[in-house]
Amino acid sequence: MTERDRAVLEARPTVDAHPELASTDLEAFLHRTLRPVLKLQNDVLLALVANDVAKRVPGFASLGLEVQRDRLTAMLKTDSRLKRVLVGVVWGSLTTDELTFALEAEGEVRRRVMALLVERVASQTETVVGLVQARAER
Repeated sequence: MTERDRAVLEARPTVDAHPELASTDLEAFLHRTLRPVLKLQNDVLLALVANDVAKRVPGFASLGLEVQRDRLTAMLKTDSRLKRVLVGVVWGSLTTDELTFALEAEGEVRRRVMALLVERVASQTETVVGLVQARAER
């Protein structure tokens, strides 16, 4: 294990996940690796989404909460540039061995990362709105 890999693992928070209960290696990877990485990178991911929203969705902060949540979900599902940036943040937080595994199952790992990101961002819509408003005030 490299020095970088050790540092990456030490930086990760613990999450209430049970990889030992997973029925596949991919599910174990989701719980053991992806969930902690998403928790670690949460602020960065939300800031990137908010920056994109501020640039592309005029008046986002004035929309109703459900409309905001729907717009965020739609952006995360359809904006390939934003998806690449967000997945890149997640993959940049993997160890060498984890990245090797992710590349071997790239399509499925990307799909699961995006599903987790959609869920995470949608559940923090109010935070994204706050970041958009703060950006507008600068």
